[in-house]
Amino acid sequence: MRQTGLEHRGGDMDSLQDRYLSSYPILTRLGRTGPDGIPVPHPMLSAIAPDLWRMIGEACFGVIWNRPGLTIEQRSMATISVIAALRRDDNLKGHIESGLDVGFSPSQIVEIILQTFFYVGAPIGTTALDIANRVFEERNLAVDPIQVFDPREDPEELLRRGRAKREEVLGVLPASNGIAVDEDWDRYLLEYLWGSVWTRPGLDLQSRMICTLSVLPLVATNRSLRDHVRGALRIGMEEEQINELFFHLTFYTGESIARHARVIAREVFARREPSSE
Repeated sequence: MRQTGLEHRGGDMDSLQDRYLSSYPILTRLGRTGPDGIPVPHPMLSAIAPDLWRMIGEACFGVIWNRPGLTIEQRSMATISVIAALRRDDNLKGHIESGLDVGFSPSQIVEIILQTFFYVGAPIGTTALDIANRVFEERNLAVDPIQVFDPREDPEELLRRGRAKREEVLGVLPASNGIAVDEDWDRYLLEYLWGSVWTRPGLDLQSRMICTLSVLPLVATNRSLRDHVRGALRIGMEEEQINELFFHLTFYTGESIARHARVIAREVFARREPSSE
């Protein structure tokens, strides 16, 4: 039987208390426990909504973060991406701190935020970067910025690179799919989204797709989400990883948005051509 993430102790031994206790190692990795390994309580929630505080520990960190299919690092980058997109600035600081605690460098945190810039908009992105910078300063962390943009580059080369990267990720898109609204706009996205962002070092291609798929259910059309789910499969992500990513988002976006994304993904999976292997 495939492990669902609800069988931490296996079979009949699983209990709600088991699930809650299984959150402790996750929260320790995320830097959210004290020296004794016990989760640090949220002052407000533990005071006025203790059942919700318990549920967050159990249902979010005990169940979701413990599920197979994604690594803790992948879950962290997905969470940073979606929390930034939701403008939950009060929560973002803690998730950036957790990203550092699971091993991301400051420059990788910057890349996670930068990847979603053109999807969620510059104001949201720059606000998230400001919060990240404050975390770096509090921890006395030096940032070694990744600087690869060359203003001397021939714009035609930038365009070619962007077109090649979009084709690598999404394949050849039909003109009728709504991506190319007009030539100038399409060129703008090819040069800057695909040629300047998706080609950056610092994160691998699947990591960039995880960040992107984490925000698209909030901001994209069904067609765009389908294109990117197909793209995730093109670059080697497994169906289980994509399903698991949208499962992970449930606690952050809410049930309806996550359910819709999972339905779209399963429609894409159902239309896949059978493997020749």
